[in-house]
Amino acid sequence: MAHYVIGDVQGCFQSLVALTAHIEFDPKRDRITLAGDLIGRGPQSLQVMEWVLEHTDSVDAVLGNHDLHFLAVAAGLKPIKPKDRTETLLQSPKRDRIVDWFRHCPLSIDLPEHRALVVHAGVWPGWDRTTWMAGMQTIQDRLLSTNWAHHLSEMYGNEPAHPDDAHTEADSARFLINAATRMRFVDRHSLALEFSHKETPDSAPEPLVPWMDSERRVALDRQVIFGHWAMLRGQRQDTRVCALDTGCVYGDRLTALRLDDRALLSVEAVDDHR
Repeated sequence: MAHYVIGDVQGCFQSLVALTAHIEFDPKRDRITLAGDLIGRGPQSLQVMEWVLEHTDSVDAVLGNHDLHFLAVAAGLKPIKPKDRTETLLQSPKRDRIVDWFRHCPLSIDLPEHRALVVHAGVWPGWDRTTWMAGMQTIQDRLLSTNWAHHLSEMYGNEPAHPDDAHTEADSARFLINAATRMRFVDRHSLALEFSHKETPDSAPEPLVPWMDSERRVALDRQVIFGHWAMLRGQRQDTRVCALDTGCVYGDRLTALRLDDRALLSVEAVDDHR
């Protein structure tokens, strides 16, 4: 039995098929955790989700920003963006099953047996694992509540940038969602989230620093496995972090991490992104 974490698929179904063949994934024996952004921008988001629904006994996922936005669109809170290419999901007879499956996904998965923590964008550097996972549970509780659509309506916006500035439950939830699904850089001194810069770590001006490089980062007893930051091209690999978004939707690669021995396995993107 092997457990894999796969980076951002983003609707690249043919690449997902190629990668699962490459790693010889056997759903009766193995497990896959998807690191968020399963859908959006790629050509076959519906096929990705149909595959996921066929393998729910062996596949789970954390939510990414594109996944959350799809839920908001499905709830009628936001208009669909043509570049997201998720119309087929909204028109599918399986739409309700897909929405329900995403609502049951957490923002972060702790895998103590592998000393790993999976999240889409990262773990805010000012918190330990216990505090972080408690916050993640509050978001999952909101998504599973009868008022889930209302809670999603409150998630948009860049503020508060720091948990100390969260004065309401909605503020706290927005900060948690932004940290888990959108974070790349933080202020070196205050650890405030910053969303203007999305490029490579060396492109950001002072006092910005990649969240994983903060000198004030609280030590975790887990390797944080994340996606979201395609510009890293999977170059951040050490005992503390593992970057898995290798730009498949941009024609680069789709990558899996085998947790059992930390081996990285990739395939070249094979989808037609026109």
